Order: sequence, then C-alpha cells, then structure tokens
Amino acid sequence: MILFEVRDHLKLSGTLAVRDLATHFNITDIDAKSMLEHWVKKGVAQKLSAGTLCQSGCRSCSPNTLEIYSWKK
Repeated sequence: MILFEVRDHLKLSGTLAVRDLATHFNITDIDAKSMLEHWVKKGVAQKLSAGTLCQSGCRSCSPNTLEIYSWKK
C-alpha cells in the first residue's frame, strides 16, 4: 500500500517537500499532502513552518511556496 511506502520514504528522508513526494510516487500534490497529513494525525510526522527550506537547500523555489514535512524521531 502506497501509504506505507510514503511513511518509509519520509522516514528515510527525514524531511520532505510535498511536491518532491508527489514527483517520487507520480501522484498529485493533493494526494501526497493527504497521505502526509495521515501520518501527522497519527503523531509520527509534523508539518514544518512556512519558510522552511527543503533538504537540497538550493533556494530555487520560494520557501513560502513549499510545504515541508518531517518524521518525528
């Protein structure tokens, strides 16, 4: 089930942007966000504050347009 694949990918990545997750699994941003929010509700992931940079830190995207999630350790 893709929900568990999303969980595992987030665990391995540590932090992840919604759009990167959507691209990785070839799904919509809305579906990716929905699955990430499932893990937030379970208390094992969290949405980071607006303006947080993604892992690559390339700064080619405006940080305010990114939605970043992280796995709670």
